[in-house]
Amino acid sequence: MSKPLPTRALPAKADLKQLKRQAKELLRAYRAGGAGAAAEVDAHYRGAGPAAFALDDAQLVLARSYGFDSWPKLKAYVAGATIERLAAAVRRDDAQSVDAMLRSRPELVNMSLSESDEHRPLHFAVLGRLPRMARLLMRRGADAHEGIYPHRSATTAMTLARERGYDEIAAIIREEERRRGETRSADGPATAARDRLTRAVIDGDAGAVGAMLDGDPALLEAPNRRGWPPLHVAAAMGNAVIVHELLGRKADPNRPGPDGRFPLDCAVGRGWQNAVEAEKFAAAAALLRAAGAELTARAAVALGDAERLCGLHAAGSLVNPVEHWGGLLTIAVRHDRIDMLELLLDLGLDPDERMAFEDLEGSVQSWGTPLRSAAVAGKFAAAKLLLARGADPNGKIYASGTPVFAAYGRRDREMVRLLQSYGGLVDAVTPAHYRETEQVGRILAAADAGALPEGTDTKAELVEDILWSAACGGDPDIVRMALQRTDWTRGDPRWRRILAQPTRFWNHMRGSWAHSDLDRGTYLRCFQLVLERCDVNVPGRFGNSILHQIAASRDHLTAGERIAFANAALDAGAKLDCRDDLLQSTPLGWACRWGRVELVELLLSRGAEAVEEDAEPWATPQAWAQKMDRDDVTAILRRHNEARRKPEERRSR
Repeated sequence: MSKPLPTRALPAKADLKQLKRQAKELLRAYRAGGAGAAAEVDAHYRGAGPAAFALDDAQLVLARSYGFDSWPKLKAYVAGATIERLAAAVRRDDAQSVDAMLRSRPELVNMSLSESDEHRPLHFAVLGRLPRMARLLMRRGADAHEGIYPHRSATTAMTLARERGYDEIAAIIREEERRRGETRSADGPATAARDRLTRAVIDGDAGAVGAMLDGDPALLEAPNRRGWPPLHVAAAMGNAVIVHELLGRKADPNRPGPDGRFPLDCAVGRGWQNAVEAEKFAAAAALLRAAGAELTARAAVALGDAERLCGLHAAGSLVNPVEHWGGLLTIAVRHDRIDMLELLLDLGLDPDERMAFEDLEGSVQSWGTPLRSAAVAGKFAAAKLLLARGADPNGKIYASGTPVFAAYGRRDREMVRLLQSYGGLVDAVTPAHYRETEQVGRILAAADAGALPEGTDTKAELVEDILWSAACGGDPDIVRMALQRTDWTRGDPRWRRILAQPTRFWNHMRGSWAHSDLDRGTYLRCFQLVLERCDVNVPGRFGNSILHQIAASRDHLTAGERIAFANAALDAGAKLDCRDDLLQSTPLGWACRWGRVELVELLLSRGAEAVEEDAEPWATPQAWAQKMDRDDVTAILRRHNEARRKPEERRSR
């Protein structure tokens, strides 16, 4: 979720006296009618006027301009209430310090350590097996269900506690969630029934939904583990049959979900990409409206109700809560509502839908989702309107690239030309991802001659970006060109980042940018080229190796492709006994956890130890296979152990 955008940046060593002085300067400038001060106050303070504007108001504006909700929170940050210090206090089980920091800045409890390290305070409590700390953090509102990139589902605090056998901490999480009315970690028949109902709704099994509600009518309004009632889930799936069934049983169409979203908002979703999805939305929305669902701003945009939007705006209640996927303008784009898009822009909404992330310290911003959505879907008119109204063609959508990158991925040259006409840049990363070998060659040749692309500071930076992108996109020729210009030592830690890229199969993922017509086999060649230059055992994020990465690779890779990558790594000397920091498991342990049968057999055949006597009891291959209910993996491990014992038994005779 987003928070108000900061307009100032704190220095590395902020000083409270300096901040107090800035607040006084802002107060004087605003009272004197300074244009800059007035703009800053208007951006962060509603209904301000010079006559009544006091020092505490100036301090509030200043705090918000630095990205803090209040002056006391800004003071607390300067005094040392930071996510780094909170994490350190959790690790040393210092309840007094943790409590004091969370009293002054409650938002820290669900903040990630950094943009590149998504450990939250509760993760440290679990990893350190600190029950007292886990309870304190849960009492302060910690979310036990947010994981750590790149394997978030396997690394939530609750998952880590449960899979490590830290039963006392898992019990604390469940107890505290029950206390605050949540069900995500609840146990027992009631939660199991909710899970089955949610599954039936998602699968579109109307018969099963009806039978379960006949057996237990209380399930009608029972939220699932994530807090969503059945009607919200059915609306999000666009299943009019189940929406009709639930409404017929008197499900509440105006019940808010866990984030304040109503069933109609869920039906709006993020928009459709084809006519079938459009029809599903229209049918579900019509049923909800007929049942009395309130017309929210999101729904008004998707349904084209200009009168409702203008009424909300006139009343001062038209807000645009921008999330990572966008806000009202993005909904207008994705629902093909060019009239609503124009109206929202006329009403003064930000064409870039800028946002800052609540769960990251400092000003980590994302902007450009409406324009990127238009580029992804090839909606030329929407893109042209947004650009004409000031949208940034080089907007940087967090972890999703730019609008130009999106258009390039679709091979939509008309859209690329439109974006370029408004200043959009095709950087070196973009053609490298999409195997534009000749274009990247020209960029590198120009760099050799001293001409760097706009936005690039050094040739070394350019070469690294191209190598990273080409390895991801699967172009061996570009990889070779970049490697010729790379002088890293074999043990340079940067290699691990590059080595992981071919395992992503970028052009063969599921997405608007996928190009299934391209050769899948080139990713392996890119991988081999990088292996020739680096130490295969350079550790990656949180101590995992490239074999760990292969074991947990996404499902669009085939079993045969995983085998090929693993063999290449093993042939290059990849170690079988290294353990990562989070799961404290070997590559074989990861293969067992993720159910990669083919890798389990391969790693055992290449010398991996199946028993792992040095492992924590919960981190052995056998333990992972049992926890994940993988009888097939358990059987392989058993056969391997039996085969190993027989020669030893013969020798002992």
